[in-house]
Amino acid sequence: MADPLDLNMMKDLQFITGYNIQPAISTTTHIMAVLQKHFHPEKTIGEISDEFGGEELMEFLPEEDVNEEEEVDNIQDMKDSPFVKMVDLIIRNAIKKGASDVHIEAQENQVRVRNRVDGILQDSIKLPKWTQPIIISRIKVLGGMDIAEKRLPQDGRIRVRAKNVSVDLRVSTLPTYYGEKAVIRILNKEESFLTVADLGFSPKSLEAINNFISQPQGMILITGPTGSGKTSTLYACLKQVMSDEVNIVTVEDPVEYELGGINQVQIHEKVGLTFPYVLRSILRQDPNVIMVGEIRDEETAEIALQSSLTGHLVLSTLHTNDAPAAVTRLMDIGMPPYMIASSVIGIVAQRLVRRICPDCKEEYVPETDLLSRMGLDKRELPFKFYHGTGCSTCGNAGYKGRTVIEEVMIMGRQIRELVQASAPDDKLREAAMATGMTTLGISGMNRIEQGITTLDEVLKAVQQKEELTSVCPHCTKVVSLDFKDCPYCKKPLVPTCDSCGRIVQPEWIVCPYCRQDLKPAG
Repeated sequence: MADPLDLNMMKDLQFITGYNIQPAISTTTHIMAVLQKHFHPEKTIGEISDEFGGEELMEFLPEEDVNEEEEVDNIQDMKDSPFVKMVDLIIRNAIKKGASDVHIEAQENQVRVRNRVDGILQDSIKLPKWTQPIIISRIKVLGGMDIAEKRLPQDGRIRVRAKNVSVDLRVSTLPTYYGEKAVIRILNKEESFLTVADLGFSPKSLEAINNFISQPQGMILITGPTGSGKTSTLYACLKQVMSDEVNIVTVEDPVEYELGGINQVQIHEKVGLTFPYVLRSILRQDPNVIMVGEIRDEETAEIALQSSLTGHLVLSTLHTNDAPAAVTRLMDIGMPPYMIASSVIGIVAQRLVRRICPDCKEEYVPETDLLSRMGLDKRELPFKFYHGTGCSTCGNAGYKGRTVIEEVMIMGRQIRELVQASAPDDKLREAAMATGMTTLGISGMNRIEQGITTLDEVLKAVQQKEELTSVCPHCTKVVSLDFKDCPYCKKPLVPTCDSCGRIVQPEWIVCPYCRQDLKPAG
């Protein structure tokens, strides 16, 4: 203690801890230095906020319109507050790094700030524990939330404007054991201007998707897990069909990007504004194109499918692992097979994989266990593999940006007949591959061969065995793991005994089942 005669403080500590207090004297400077070392970050809040230099503070606008003069006055008044600067710095830093989300997490002795960049969370900064309620309160004020309510989750929205930045922020708070956690979703308006060609689809898939979009009616489904870029693909498709001659209406929960020239409706279930209710109203609004954010239930699916049959182009999303599974999911929801076969014109399943940073890209040989999962041998690699070693451009991650891997299932005559017969996923997959569908695994392997991404990224994105691929050792073409013979060169992919037909190992010289001599490999 700097003041060992502060009896009231000693009584309070004795009451709180239940221990007898024996004071030791020290200087205030020394005490603060030790506290700073063990409980604070390397820099103080003031030092961190001073990193702005002469940069102008960002302007945070609430949802409702505000008086611009008042807003400027408020910014001038709060300009010197380190916590205003701190929140500004956290958001500015996340936007600069291209993050999609900012996590502000309360922990036992500190506040951890992390940014999700290219789908991966990265540590940004650690702050003292005592700053947590102040920073969360500042974020709540910006998002128009109740700062007094700390027991329940809350949602808010902020518009941010600066010299070169114009983004929307969606804020969500959650009470956790050590205090409230806030997650800020950054919706960069520049991403809403991406075209389908910018997303990274292969030329073959791009041609198929463009053909879907140009149809006057029918349903296009985009499938994949959360975070696979479905919404970006939907917006890119809408941007492509947008014109003065077309009436486009979207139903979303929530509206992610504001697009000029499009009528966007946000779901509000508390007042009864649900997907089915809005969809019925939309059909009386003379639409040409309808975008449904997500098909969640039977009623939404039924109205969407019927809309596509009655002269509307309908775009929507489903949470399924691959394209053929989307048909089964619609049947599970309760849709009759004949309606699915008549309305769906194409299904796109997609994943996002990180791109190798071009500044630190170099050739390497992947680990043996990764190669074995793809049926590859380290001694006989079919093509060169690349990865990023890490540099200042990519923040030592080895990756910069993301691209899409996809499979596009065109609902041709044969597949429609199988759908009407309620065929299982495997039959639909076989028929789609026979008519030219490139699976997710093969699409991923093509990106690896082109040096765009790594084997590790593709294996993380494509986990289903039936989606994985191998490389034919004879012609180096990418083929499915399900194939026993290569469809390109007719050579066996899985070595078998000529006499009994059982699977054998390449190094065996005799079949252990029928005792016949085996031909040497190759």
